[in-house]
Amino acid sequence: MTPLLEASARTRLRTPRRYVPALLVTPAATFLMVFFIVPLSMVAVLTLFDYQPLTRSVSFVGLRNWHRILTSPELRQATVNTLLYAVMTVPVIVGVSLLAALGIHALPRWGALWRTVYFLPTIATMAAMSVVWRWLFYPGAGPVDATIGRLTGATDWLHSTTLALPAIAVIGSWAGIGSSMVMFLAGLTSVPQHLHEAGRLDGAGPWHRFWHITWPALGPSTMFALIIATRDALRVFDQVHVMTDGGPLGSTETLADLQWRYGVSYLDIGSGSIVNTVLLGLVVVTVAAQYLAGGRRLERAGAR
Repeated sequence: MTPLLEASARTRLRTPRRYVPALLVTPAATFLMVFFIVPLSMVAVLTLFDYQPLTRSVSFVGLRNWHRILTSPELRQATVNTLLYAVMTVPVIVGVSLLAALGIHALPRWGALWRTVYFLPTIATMAAMSVVWRWLFYPGAGPVDATIGRLTGATDWLHSTTLALPAIAVIGSWAGIGSSMVMFLAGLTSVPQHLHEAGRLDGAGPWHRFWHITWPALGPSTMFALIIATRDALRVFDQVHVMTDGGPLGSTETLADLQWRYGVSYLDIGSGSIVNTVLLGLVVVTVAAQYLAGGRRLERAGAR
């Protein structure tokens, strides 16, 4: 084969390889474009229009929708309720799931049974479980009022402006522990056992072995569980809508529930799109703040 033909053959062989990275990235890029970029762009555009689905009328209103919603007391109340709900649930979910994972990981037997018990609420339908929890909190005849209510005097939780949101936070914590526990169990399998053996030989107690060996290794799992729990808390909707529908007096109305009220109940698509955008911004800012505040340190600790 002449040098010219050899060069031509090499060119034909190399040419398809140039397109391999593009072909591999195309499915993910298409998925991102169709299911994220395009819907997000449509939401951003809808915030500038007064769109009536029933009459199919569309009129450009510019930033008037933004001014009306951003200055409304409903948005402020929903934002405060959403943040309060996240503060009440995220530390409980991460802390209890970590303790549950440590306990299950240390069990010599029946670990699979306890993993199933803790994970069952995660796979259950939240709307259906909220109906059951609503019965538990039923005023007067519910088990909560019959036990905790008689001991503490705190009754009729779901009709109280101060107790309704904590009652919903109890349900959110109960439902979120299972998924975070699985993340911690996965992290515990990567903890080097020889370091624990070396710690025992050096006389280190259980607390010192956890703090200096287990906890640093769980850094990435902790960060991931924290981000997922925060994201789910900020988007809470099912239990709010089923148990209180945002009441009483808006004391449990979150941003996701407010978005439903504007977009579905009132068919105010522009206002619902603005609440959706505010919720997305709140999730992004909160997760970024968590990562910058301690996430990088946790990930570096896990990579040691």
